[in-house]
Amino acid sequence: MLRRQLSAVALAMPIVAVLGMGSVANAEPQVSIPCDVNALNNAIVAANNNTGPHTIRLATKCVYNVTTPASTGGLGANALPQITGTVTLLGHNTTIRRDPDASDAFRIAEIDGPNGRLTVDGVTATGGGYLEYAGTYLPTDGATLILRHSTVTNSTANQGGAIYVNQGSTLEVHDSVLRDSAAQRGGAIYNDPRSTTLLDNTKVERNQATQLGGGIFTAGASLTIKKSYIGANRAFEQGGGIYNDRAPMDISSTTIADNRAGQLGGGIANYGSSTLTKTVVQHNSALNGGGIWQAPSPSVLNLVNSRIVDNTPNNCRPISSVPRCTS
Repeated sequence: MLRRQLSAVALAMPIVAVLGMGSVANAEPQVSIPCDVNALNNAIVAANNNTGPHTIRLATKCVYNVTTPASTGGLGANALPQITGTVTLLGHNTTIRRDPDASDAFRIAEIDGPNGRLTVDGVTATGGGYLEYAGTYLPTDGATLILRHSTVTNSTANQGGAIYVNQGSTLEVHDSVLRDSAAQRGGAIYNDPRSTTLLDNTKVERNQATQLGGGIFTAGASLTIKKSYIGANRAFEQGGGIYNDRAPMDISSTTIADNRAGQLGGGIANYGSSTLTKTVVQHNSALNGGGIWQAPSPSVLNLVNSRIVDNTPNNCRPISSVPRCTS
């Protein structure tokens, strides 16, 4: 096997790797690594194998610039070693990116179930993808991905421009931003059947899908969104903000605004069972169903103290398909 050549771009002096006890991650042992991709890869392998700390503190203001992938799974190559155990990446103004001049197509990380669990805190991941699934993060086969205070941007894949949540896996996104990514379906997120996704105080903005779900595509999966913003996303067909295909969807205290669809459902195209609570859908546009396109029964959309207003050319279609929505 050819030796992989990886490089790192440092924006600050590297931190010498030390092993110690920290106050973050429940005071578990941590390792601090320098601004070096090889050091990052070695720390992940050690965490997977339980020969090193599971919490890895990344160098502040560092760009871990990956030129060739470190691992390849059944769904494509990855910048980092596959996550098969419990790994936490703690950053501060830290970036992990696929080098813009890289010749290989690869995402940032694949998390393999059932034991893979990756937590990312304070990290920007960018530039990944050009694969069939997941431009940046791929939790698969029952794995778990948790993002906190992080950003995913400028990534591309056919399915799930930023994140593809594979069957039976779990995604949690807290206090984070998913922006400027693209796919055929799910510009930012694609939720596969039997997966579970939670977005909490998160922005999904300026993503694009050439088919369905400019921001989010969810199919047969549990999707919960609260205190978030789904805005300025675009789908060339349906669901500028969200496309829901036969899934339970619960959205609360959220704004869905300024999204566009070329055909139906500028804000939401709903083909599942959904409830909007204390949520605003406004200033979205589509050929029809500027705010919401509601599919026939058994799909249903319930409004609880929510407003569907100022969408173009109408708020909800077909007429009377969404109770308490005035067109």
